[in-house]
Amino acid sequence: MERPTRSPRPPAYLRGEDTPLIRPYLIAWEREQERRRQMDRRTAATLATLGIDFHGVTA
Repeated sequence: MERPTRSPRPPAYLRGEDTPLIRPYLIAWEREQERRRQMDRRTAATLATLGIDFHGVTA
């Protein structure tokens, strides 16, 4: 009894565009930046009620 022959298929390669590989430290850094921007916006809004200009730290 003969084994059925397989048709040669190209190997399945992982493409960078198809996989959501995101480094955890990058996500943590982005979240920290957004948290700081939000805090600066809140501080600026609070100080604006007192007539004080606030220019937050932007990094």
